[in-house]
Amino acid sequence: MNMLNHIKQYCGAPLMACALATMAMYSCKEDIDERDLYTFTGEMMTDYFEHHTDSFSNYLSLLNKIHLSKHSSSTMKELLDARGNYTCFAPTDGAIKSYLDSLLAVGEVETTDINEIPDSVAEYIVFNSIIDNGNSTAFMTTDFVANEPLSVTNMNNRYITPHYTNDVEDNTLLYINAYSKVINGDIEVENGYIHTIDHVISPSKSSIAEMIMATANTQMFGRLLEKTGWDKKINKWRDTEWEEKYYDKLGEKVTCRYSDYTGKFPKQREYGYTIFVETDDVLREKLSLNEGATETEFIEALKSYVQQHNYYDDDTNGSHKTTWTDNDFDDDRNWLNQFVAYHILPEKLVKTQLVVSANEYGRDASDLQDNNKRFTVNVWEYWETMGIQRRSLKVTGLRQGELRINRKSIYNPRTYNENKILSEKIPGIRIETNVEDNDCKNGIYWPIEDILIWNEEVATNVLNERQRYDVTALLPEMMTNNMRQNREDSWFFPTDYFDNICDMTYETEFEYMPNTRYEHGGSWLDYQIDEFNIRGPVDFTMKLPPVPRSGTYEVRFGVWVSDNRGMVQVYLGEDPKHLPAIGTPLDLRSTGTGRDLTGWVEEKEIHPAGTDSTSLYENQKTMRNLGFMKGPKYITATKNQENFSGGCPHLTARDNANNVRKIIYTGDFEAGQTYWIRFKSVLNNNRKEFFYDFIEMVPKSVFNGERNEDIW
Repeated sequence: MNMLNHIKQYCGAPLMACALATMAMYSCKEDIDERDLYTFTGEMMTDYFEHHTDSFSNYLSLLNKIHLSKHSSSTMKELLDARGNYTCFAPTDGAIKSYLDSLLAVGEVETTDINEIPDSVAEYIVFNSIIDNGNSTAFMTTDFVANEPLSVTNMNNRYITPHYTNDVEDNTLLYINAYSKVINGDIEVENGYIHTIDHVISPSKSSIAEMIMATANTQMFGRLLEKTGWDKKINKWRDTEWEEKYYDKLGEKVTCRYSDYTGKFPKQREYGYTIFVETDDVLREKLSLNEGATETEFIEALKSYVQQHNYYDDDTNGSHKTTWTDNDFDDDRNWLNQFVAYHILPEKLVKTQLVVSANEYGRDASDLQDNNKRFTVNVWEYWETMGIQRRSLKVTGLRQGELRINRKSIYNPRTYNENKILSEKIPGIRIETNVEDNDCKNGIYWPIEDILIWNEEVATNVLNERQRYDVTALLPEMMTNNMRQNREDSWFFPTDYFDNICDMTYETEFEYMPNTRYEHGGSWLDYQIDEFNIRGPVDFTMKLPPVPRSGTYEVRFGVWVSDNRGMVQVYLGEDPKHLPAIGTPLDLRSTGTGRDLTGWVEEKEIHPAGTDSTSLYENQKTMRNLGFMKGPKYITATKNQENFSGGCPHLTARDNANNVRKIIYTGDFEAGQTYWIRFKSVLNNNRKEFFYDFIEMVPKSVFNGERNEDIW
């Protein structure tokens, strides 16, 4: 498990290839060296528990019993005796006894003796109660936002979500994960905060399919998971072989081989899924079913509904036609199998990850604070669903907590200083985000208020637009393992961490940088304020996102040119082992502004007011002839999301000569087909960086349509 960097002597070392991974890649061990412990004059967490044994004797016994991992000699008590920043939701003796009694009643334990219970049970209680905040301050209750998960997972990699309610006397009560009431919060000690709870935090041990099938109002969809075999396809949870391979590095501090940067090795490699679920109530209402409807009646009614709403054999099916007549629901081509697959994402997305909102130009600071205020700008994410058809869906944020699937909004693309929604063309399906106890070990489900299907309206009207993907959104492991937007540190990845990267050489050093200084007032001109910096003799191949319809598309790459960047050759095609080279090498180097390379001209040089659209689009044509575009005006550099009212003096990506988009490729893409892109260094300089931020997939109707493409 993760160890604090301030109580360890860390060893910087290279990331080794698969064949060398089990050798001495790092010499650090996951044991606490008592010589490194710092002596405080105040109480540490364990001091507090020892001074209150009338309430925490059982908890202390568990802390003494459990080690940080099966490879560590250090106990959890020793960890909480050391310097650090921990948030501890400490269960009282009564809470632990009640929990063990409940396990005894169902036969999960043979005794409730705290010294005799299995280590797995003790570990479950302890790891779910502690958050290691790393270099950040531990969480106080004033940091909690109702119904939103805390930004750092506990030591069992599960999210902690606070909920508020009122008792009969109208007193506000704080609950953790719905069932554990905080009875004494914000107990400050030298190494964090303790919050005493009256029930053990015990997130579901079920798989996501089991949870849906067992939940009272989602059993109809649960039955569809069973009938189509998707309950078995989404049963993975933890890659124990990978974790054993790197056991002495998990969560450890590492040092870049090709620069002075440091970061963390991943803490674990878990699988996760997100499922959008029509509740039983929604299905009965939309399909006009009564309470006593049989399963056959339900499936026939659903089939009729899907057919009536233009679910069709589009080109995402390729040469495989949808089967409607047989009952082989396990078949990927079967209509019901496709219906279920379109509800499932291959990553676990908590509420704050469904749409990441970071540094959109024009966003008011109160957008994220006022639940009743509509967002002042468009905020959305694109996600690839499961199934061989390679379909995608769009999640749009309207206001804090209100999210809709496959919404199409209209806004004025020619407005220079505003990116405001004018009207809605397709309202989309609302996601119910105020849900308790919908999180399990390998996934999370979100109830939706209408029936979700793939049809021509989605492919043609919703997704037939410029799709901008942050690179992290294309790597499911980043969300499932809580690293996307996790600003506690940078992260370094070995060659075998990402499923969507099929080839990465041992020499390629893959670092994710989420701007750890963001909370202190800084920001970057990156999409969603994060980036990958990749060094060494870079060579890796990655899966591209799907296209909704067959046709001609531009593939664009977000570029930040600077003198510490490098040069790569780009390859693109269908066979990842034999990709053809695309164009000339992409040169990210710049010793100046990069204007000669890209044709970039400051807009005030074109027109003093910066609003002459004719002149602006003429410059855009000049840049396109050189294979470049200005950066999106959508991205801005902000400080703590300052209020933009009264005008925005902040720099946008469009205003920066070094922040541009490179048109990598223009050509035909088939819907449903998998395409790969490869980046390979052409310089013999391992310290040069390959900047990797976002990719755009743009249909011809946008880049060569009746109207000029908007600047956002």
